[in-house]
Amino acid sequence: MQTFTGRCLCGQSHITVNVQRLDVYACHCTLCQKWSGGIAMYLEACGQPLIAEHMPEPGIFSSSLHGERCFCSVCGSPLWFHLVNSDYYFIPWTILELNESERRRLVLAAEIYIETQPAFWKLTGQYARLSGTEVEVMDSLGQLAH
Repeated sequence: MQTFTGRCLCGQSHITVNVQRLDVYACHCTLCQKWSGGIAMYLEACGQPLIAEHMPEPGIFSSSLHGERCFCSVCGSPLWFHLVNSDYYFIPWTILELNESERRRLVLAAEIYIETQPAFWKLTGQYARLSGTEVEVMDSLGQLAH
């Protein structure tokens, strides 16, 4: 397990998060598209991210019955996505302070909600491509990553 720090766009929100693997999950659901402005790409955290002392409390938006999105209350940058009623937290890898070696070790592990992926967003490689239904079944069975 590795511990990383991350910052929002304005630098006011600092987080610390533990990550087991540098596997990136690209989400194409329409909510993530709206939140990120494109493809949302996350690393799975091991437990809840920690906000540094003396930092502003993050904003929380319940975007669905299943998820809440935490963001910097100053600049609005995404900080993490949490699947409610679970210990699943997903961090946009782009906010983490990764060195060059760590960035090279990032691996695209899966694309999810592929049924809402625009035709012009084509990622390449050999990895899982899952529909929203498949992801939701895996979640209900407790078979998501960890």
